[in-house]
Amino acid sequence: MPRMSLRALTLTLVMAASPGTLHAQPGDAVEVASGDRITGSVSRLERGRLAFRTASAGPGHQRFAGTISIVWAEVVSLTCSQHLDVELASGERFAGSISSPSPGRLVVQTASGPTRPIPVAEFVWIAPIEAGFRGRTVGSVDLGVSYSSAEGARTYTLRTEASYRSPGHAYEAQFAFDSWLSARDETETLTRNDFLFDVRRRLQGRWFAVAKFETQQDGPLQLDVRILAGGGVGRVLVQSNRTRLYLQGGLDYDAERYESAQSFEHSAEVFAGVDWDWFESGGAVEAAVAATTFIGLERPRARLELDATIRRDVFWRLYWALSVHEGFDSDPPADRPRSNLGLALSLGWSF
Repeated sequence: MPRMSLRALTLTLVMAASPGTLHAQPGDAVEVASGDRITGSVSRLERGRLAFRTASAGPGHQRFAGTISIVWAEVVSLTCSQHLDVELASGERFAGSISSPSPGRLVVQTASGPTRPIPVAEFVWIAPIEAGFRGRTVGSVDLGVSYSSAEGARTYTLRTEASYRSPGHAYEAQFAFDSWLSARDETETLTRNDFLFDVRRRLQGRWFAVAKFETQQDGPLQLDVRILAGGGVGRVLVQSNRTRLYLQGGLDYDAERYESAQSFEHSAEVFAGVDWDWFESGGAVEAAVAATTFIGLERPRARLELDATIRRDVFWRLYWALSVHEGFDSDPPADRPRSNLGLALSLGWSF
């Protein structure tokens, strides 16, 4: 080989191996309906929005825009060399890289070969396999405060929730904590606290098994503590980039103690619940409703737990929220209050 050709080849190999050169060649690219093409790396597709970390200008330079949010309905093509978790609206799940054979369609390159070309609208979840706990977790924190000078009444609310999906989508864990405090001058302070944790194990199709644990304290209902543990099965009825609808049911064991009671009361129950989320495509409004009915097996008694929230983005990750909570008991002991209806306006932050 001539000396000049050897030098040229060596120089080419050195430049190809250079960190700066590699950094300037991002592995992922997304194209939107306007014709703009953005390079960088996929962070996550969730609730109809693609979190995309844009490419940097090179070593020692700041990123052009950091992580941006792209409306998934506007995506025309996506090329991603990362190893990804992918879920479709049908419930099908894949693992592999993504390419776009034609506008509006994506192919997942799995270990067993490429999938069929799939319409972009069918993708509802994408996350890198290597993403850690934080990359697979979404959630929010709400804080509300109200004051009435006429009665000296003050009300404080705190709500936080988060969900996590394991690699391969085998498990999904959800956590929620809701706290409410109301105080008036020279009167008793009332509180309500609710902690909920459930784990869902994905089964075939859209079915899943669920295990749940909940603790409650409700001053207006004179409930000192309720501890509930149970499990059952559920099914995803609707799943898209605009809405999700889940149904679930099963058995639970309930231990509760009311004010002035000397001991816990224990009972077995059948529960049935529905979870519905709706998020405006490309907009700033989200709504969610979760309702669960508990039917006693040892005495004629029914309980209802209802939470409904509507949110609207303010800017960045801040939003305001209007929430309604209802706790109803058809047969509380010793003629105690049956219902506790609460309304809260709060400011929140999502992550």
